[in-house]
Amino acid sequence: MKIESKNRNEWGQVMGNEVLEQIIKIKDAVPKKQRILCNYLALNYEKIGVMTVAELAENAGVGSTTVMRLVQLLGFDSYTTFKKALAQESLLKNTTPYRSLRQEFSRTSETASRDTFHMAIADGIQVLENLCTPSNISQFEAAIQLMLESDQLYILGMRSSKALALYFEYVAERFYPHIRQLSLEEEFVYDRIAINTTPKDVLLVYSVWPCTKKTIRVAELAHNLGIPMILITNTSLNPLVKIADVVIDTNSVNHPSGDTALMLVTEALMSELGRRTAPESTKNIEKIEQALNDN
Repeated sequence: MKIESKNRNEWGQVMGNEVLEQIIKIKDAVPKKQRILCNYLALNYEKIGVMTVAELAENAGVGSTTVMRLVQLLGFDSYTTFKKALAQESLLKNTTPYRSLRQEFSRTSETASRDTFHMAIADGIQVLENLCTPSNISQFEAAIQLMLESDQLYILGMRSSKALALYFEYVAERFYPHIRQLSLEEEFVYDRIAINTTPKDVLLVYSVWPCTKKTIRVAELAHNLGIPMILITNTSLNPLVKIADVVIDTNSVNHPSGDTALMLVTEALMSELGRRTAPESTKNIEKIEQALNDN
C-alpha cells in the first residue's frame, strides 16, 4: 500500500495534521494488528510523544515490529520522526466543525458567493465518497440488526447532535412505534436510563466532535447497565468508540459539509428500518395519510 499525500517534507514524510488523517484513512485496509494499532493511535495520539516503541506496542496490544511497519508505511524513516510529526496532532484540540466554518467566513473574493456554492458542493461530494467504507457498510447492517432486535430504541443527541437525534425520531416514529427520545431529558436523562431501560433495549447515540461530557456520561451509564449502543459520529477520535457496539464514523469533522454525511446516514437508517419492518411500517404510513386526507 502506498500512502498518497500532498503535504510531505523533503524526506517524503507525511507532515502536520495529515498524519492522523492518513492513519484513520488506511486503518480498514491494513492487516489486523496494524488496524488495532491505528485505532489506538487515533484515540490516543496526544500520548504518543512520551512513549517508546515498546511502550506504544504494549499499550496498543501489538508487537514492536507492527509499530515499525506502520511507521514505515506512513513514510517515516524512524519512530522518532514519526512521533514528532504526530505530536503536531495535539493541535487537534482546535479541530472542530467550527474551525472549518471560521476558515470559510474569512474568505474574501469578488466571486465569494459563487465560489462558496461550488466549494460546498465539492466538499459535500468528497464527504459522501469518504463515507462509503467497508467498515461503515458492515456497521450499518449491524446497526439495523440491533434496532430490529430491540424492545425499545432510545435516542440521544445533545448540543450540535440534538437536531439529528430529533429528526430521526420525527420521521421514524411515524412507522416504527418503539422509539423513545432522550435528547430533551436534560435534567432526568440519567433517571430514564437507570429506571426505564433494559439490556433488551438499544441506545442510538449521535455524538459529533467536540463531544459533550454529558453525552459521554449517559452513554457510559448505559454501557455499564449492559445496554447495546449504536454510535453515529464524525470522527474515530470520539471516546465513545471504545464502548459502542456499533460505530458508523463519517470521518467528516474537518469538512464544512460534514453534517451532510451524518444526515445521509440518518436517512439511510430510517429507510432501511422502514423497509425491514414492512408491511407494518407501510400500514402505519397509510394510516397517517388517511388521517390527513380526512382532515
